[in-house]
Amino acid sequence: MDPRIDADHLGLFKLLDRMATHRRAGDIEELNPLLDELLEHTFDHFAREEQMMQTWGYAGTAGHTQEHEAMRKAFIESLRRVVKGDQPVPAFIQHARESFTYHFETADMVFIHWLQTHCEAEAGRGSSLQGQT
Repeated sequence: MDPRIDADHLGLFKLLDRMATHRRAGDIEELNPLLDELLEHTFDHFAREEQMMQTWGYAGTAGHTQEHEAMRKAFIESLRRVVKGDQPVPAFIQHARESFTYHFETADMVFIHWLQTHCEAEAGRGSSLQGQT
């Protein structure tokens, strides 16, 4: 695992947990700040990850970025349905958890493995990833 990416993932799940405690409120106004925070955190995470990929020359950057873009679009559409009342908050939370988990356990793990291998190779040549986030 990579601590920079792990911290982002943990933050996303903590936000979903906070949303789950408000799911029965029924007042979308109470959830709006959390929805905004979740959206911002998710998009910031994707941007940080994409920047890391570009910085280190990850060959899978284009495909991973396309996956992020598809997730962004689906996420925004789900948020619209929640705000309009067309999708219950618990269903949104469950879908978000499943989507994030799948992405983290597949595409992100491939990148993290590559990054760790790349770090080891760079360290062997006297280089370091420190400060490159």
